[in-house]
Amino acid sequence: MVPGIEASPDKMLQGRLFSYTDTHMHRLGTNYLQIPVNCPYRTTVANYQRDGFMTVTDNQTSVPNYFPNSFSGPKDCPSYKEHADHFTGDVQRYNSSDDDNFTQPGDFYRKVLTVEERARLAENIAGHVVDAQDFIQQRAISNFAKMDPALGQAIQAGVNKIKAASKSASRL
Repeated sequence: MVPGIEASPDKMLQGRLFSYTDTHMHRLGTNYLQIPVNCPYRTTVANYQRDGFMTVTDNQTSVPNYFPNSFSGPKDCPSYKEHADHFTGDVQRYNSSDDDNFTQPGDFYRKVLTVEERARLAENIAGHVVDAQDFIQQRAISNFAKMDPALGQAIQAGVNKIKAASKSASRL
């Protein structure tokens, strides 16, 4: 939409805004805005919707497809922030970046998974994170350690084991 002009809080309009986008995604895929007849005129799309059906551009090159990332991915532009409507309080988008994201998965890890499942989980994560750059490995392991310190240690041990095996295999 044009900056400064927003949709009204009318329930019918809000429903249509949702359903039109949802219908486009269902019929044309997540990349429906890349199709020339649908795309905004003379603009570059920079979002996390890519790959998949109806990719018709350069697919945003090799930019990571996850948020947050360490490679200057798209960020929210504060100048396009929607204004707050006043009903019984301020209504605006909710920033969930400071929510507790570790207690619930930590409880799942400790109380639901068996010892064997925990070991497989750590081994699987280590196998995937080992090819990432070192600073990203440490960040990922730190996040898993916040969930449960034992999981962080198990992943770190798995990464070290894979790296050691890779070094010894390269010497042969």
